[in-house]
Amino acid sequence: MPRLINITVLLALAAGGGVAASGYADGEIWQRTFRAVSVTEDGQPRELLPGYRIRVEFPNGGVRADAGCGRITASATLTDGRLAVSGLTMFRNGCTNQAALAQDAWLAGLLDRDPSVELTGHDLVLSDEGDRFTLTDNLDVAVDPPLVDTRWVIEALTVDGETTALPQFPQPYLIFQANGDVVAYTGCNFITNTAVLKDGRATLDDASITKRACDSPGFLVEISMFDALDAGEVTLAMAAGRLTVDRPGGPTLLLRSES
Repeated sequence: MPRLINITVLLALAAGGGVAASGYADGEIWQRTFRAVSVTEDGQPRELLPGYRIRVEFPNGGVRADAGCGRITASATLTDGRLAVSGLTMFRNGCTNQAALAQDAWLAGLLDRDPSVELTGHDLVLSDEGDRFTLTDNLDVAVDPPLVDTRWVIEALTVDGETTALPQFPQPYLIFQANGDVVAYTGCNFITNTAVLKDGRATLDDASITKRACDSPGFLVEISMFDALDAGEVTLAMAAGRLTVDRPGGPTLLLRSES
């Protein structure tokens, strides 16, 4: 089951904050989704964690962020160039990576300090004193990340010609690790395997899966993911930050990169 993390725990990991104002364009961020480009912390560049993509959505009256280890949600209003955030919570998505947790904590801390908003065309900047978070919704900047050690979020799967979108949370993911290991999270259980990657294909060994008894409606998703990642060969195709894992005669996984 996903774990609800109290924001006070996250803020203990995040940097402290202050107040600063800047230019703004009220109302134009709503109903848009932005992707992280760069981060400055205390006036110094902070490298985004390799293999993780941060996406920030602004539904009317709220903010949602798919961060390194989970999902941040809050209510939000935009007034006089500041994003006023309330009720911020974060759900941890089966993640144990301490560096990714710290990256999430930094983002949660910035949002919780009601950052200034600067919007110029596709480019958005959220800032507070020495912390500056630059994002874009320009799809042309999407490039193919490395296949290996990138966290691939599974957006949909195709079985018998029918494509089904997967829930945004808990979000299943897949990682091909540099040492040959394969790790996948189904939204409940973890699938592990090993693979040899060559010429756009992966040759997989027999897969293993944990046996958590989760309260999840995604049992068929779990079966399909296991079938896609079990012993045999699959075809891998990347384009503009997306990956397709296709097993001939079996399930196809449709993924986006988190980097």
